Amino acid sequence: MNYPGFGGSTGPSRLSRIVPAALAAFDELQRHANSPPIVLYGASLGACAALHVGAQRPVAGLILHNSPPLRQMILRRFGWWNLWLLAGPVALEIPRDLDSVANAKAIHRPAIFLLAEKDEVVPPRFHRLVVDAYAGEKRVIPLRGAYHNSPIEGAALVDFYEALDWLLPKKP
Repeated sequence: MNYPGFGGSTGPSRLSRIVPAALAAFDELQRHANSPPIVLYGASLGACAALHVGAQRPVAGLILHNSPPLRQMILRRFGWWNLWLLAGPVALEIPRDLDSVANAKAIHRPAIFLLAEKDEVVPPRFHRLVVDAYAGEKRVIPLRGAYHNSPIEGAALVDFYEALDWLLPKKP
């Protein structure tokens, strides 16, 4: 799904509109799906939304691709030298619903983490904050040589397919 203001969706783009849109999309899918298991996928900012939905709704599992801990990234990358001028106020504007670390601690469903080794948007040390906080069982797939928007390919694609076999519910 595209959040309001993103990807051709109507309305202004606001961080505060992402979580309600994600919850509404999940609820609508669940209403129409006649209760099969639902696995969430989120990339980058979408992973923040997926983590919130996963903490609030009965999901079967999650696939999280380069998940950013927004508040921590702002404070740790830009904080100490301008904490009171810019980083602190900006970090406080991040909706609490998008707190990836807090949401990760609340989820006990299985997850696959896809982590780009050379991510220039979400540095890998920040990926680890979310992975380490995640309370459920998890598989971590390093995407060697990959940047933030690189496709999953090569050995990582094989690892991803194997992880999907682990994650996805088996039909009797």
